[in-house]
Amino acid sequence: MSLQDFEQCTPFEFSKIVEQAQKKEEERVKLSWNQTRFLALTNLSPYSKKALKPTDIMEFPWDNNETQVRKGTSSYERMKELEKRITLKSSDDKK
Repeated sequence: MSLQDFEQCTPFEFSKIVEQAQKKEEERVKLSWNQTRFLALTNLSPYSKKALKPTDIMEFPWDNNETQVRKGTSSYERMKELEKRITLKSSDDKK
């Protein structure tokens, strides 16, 4: 972005530009890690007795379906579920 473009941006426009740049970088990092995991999978497959899946090699946060919003679940239900998890975690931490 040139200085002139930067000076003409509103704060909202600039925040959207930064947000898109962050998403692009995150996708680049995900692609790199997925490629690394695939290489490890192909290297380990001949030595495994069972068929390996990429998640058997390494799990990433973006692989976890639990964090994705489920269709048909209301916000209220998701908040109650989150409250349960937090309560359970805090009670485990106290032990």
